[in-house]
Amino acid sequence: MPSVKNYQQEMNNHIDGIVNRVKQLSDDEIHYKPAEDVWSVIEIIGHVEEVITYWTKELIRVIQDPDTSWGRGLQDEARLSAVANAPKRQVADILEGIEKARNDANDRWSEVSDKDLELQAPHRNPKFGVKPMSFLVEHFITDHLKNHLGQIERNLKELKSSN
Repeated sequence: MPSVKNYQQEMNNHIDGIVNRVKQLSDDEIHYKPAEDVWSVIEIIGHVEEVITYWTKELIRVIQDPDTSWGRGLQDEARLSAVANAPKRQVADILEGIEKARNDANDRWSEVSDKDLELQAPHRNPKFGVKPMSFLVEHFITDHLKNHLGQIERNLKELKSSN
């Protein structure tokens, strides 16, 4: 099982990849929406800003109260709000928010031990069942960030092929 430090490094690497990639993009690329049901890059990064904080708080909350359930659904209000409000914001402000979320997460993760990652608790969505906190970190933080970087690249590929 990877350690907290490994997960932190992976999280930070994916955040660096997202931030560095977005800094290279034009305004048109950032706001391009490949389809109505696909997020634009600005919507993706608005979600990334929120997701780092949300899942870190969820991790700490479950570690502090192991008898609780964890998780959220796709219709979570904070998630939807972050995506909906992103196009109204400046890219630099969202990137600054991502950096703040990263710093806060790294501070909070200093409270987490490798043993804490073994703690098991039920997810609110029954399809996930009872999972260790390593699953929360992998599925909802590190893999999640990696997938959003891939989503940014797919948007840019779609934009390029549409021109």
